[in-house]
Amino acid sequence: MNKKRANMNIDFKKGYGLVPVITQEYGTNEVLMLGYMNQEALNLTIETKIVHYFSRSKNRIWKKGESSGHIQKLIDLRVDCDDDTILVIVEQVGNTTCHTGAKSCFFKSYLKDDKKAIEKNITQSQIANLPTRYGNFDIKAYKDGCQEHLAIMSKDFKDIETPLVRIHSECLTGDTIGSLKCDCNNQLGLALELISKEGGLVIYHRQEGRNIGLVNKINAYNLQDQGFNTIDANLKLGFKADERDYGAVDFILKDLDLKKIKLITNNPKKIDFVKSCGIEIDTRVPALTKTNKHNENYLQTKKEHLGHML
Repeated sequence: MNKKRANMNIDFKKGYGLVPVITQEYGTNEVLMLGYMNQEALNLTIETKIVHYFSRSKNRIWKKGESSGHIQKLIDLRVDCDDDTILVIVEQVGNTTCHTGAKSCFFKSYLKDDKKAIEKNITQSQIANLPTRYGNFDIKAYKDGCQEHLAIMSKDFKDIETPLVRIHSECLTGDTIGSLKCDCNNQLGLALELISKEGGLVIYHRQEGRNIGLVNKINAYNLQDQGFNTIDANLKLGFKADERDYGAVDFILKDLDLKKIKLITNNPKKIDFVKSCGIEIDTRVPALTKTNKHNENYLQTKKEHLGHML
């Protein structure tokens, strides 16, 4: 973010304590929202790198995620030459915010059951072959806003009446680097081995750090180094314990025409989500892997605070 711009004096007196805000999406320049900030909202935006707005109707700062559950990560902040209008450039994570245009929550809330309307928001790739060390798979990508998700399917996936399915949330530190602070890498490997042998699907859900993004995830790691558990670290940063949104996953499950599955998970919320999609869960397959001294507290927190079946 341009710190020089962020530190400029903004004349809140012109608008009786409020300054208009124009929010644009990084990379597309689409106007996402026209709103207001007061001094407190601006300070919070700069401090947390998450955009905060002031609600005139509620006479308070909107709580992050209120109504829409979205997060707008601050990329840049600029002020016009008269110091009375703020332009913020953001990257959206999670649900789409309340804003103008076809991606608004007004659009989604009224047309969310219309498949054609959903298809306008999600871009799909063709299916391609992917040989891996686990076996040969078919893959298909889905783009939802700034997030891109992946369906990894066994070659016989379409022929299986009740396939194995795992919804795997992205974890760059675990999946790519092999971090021992979590069990994500082991769970992904287990799921790919299972679907390679028995047939099925892994949905790679690109919502890093339970959808707080990589920067905030590392900030949460920093707090964990100071003694906070994974839940309290998120809360201290101003997030909910779990910010994930499964709208794109719902679309993928329907796109692949799933009716009955064997779900690979330890997470009761994922079980509830799949059932809410109208999909029958024939069997829950535990995603249990070997623990180590670095992730014991993490797993205990997931069990005690999130209800994971470990």
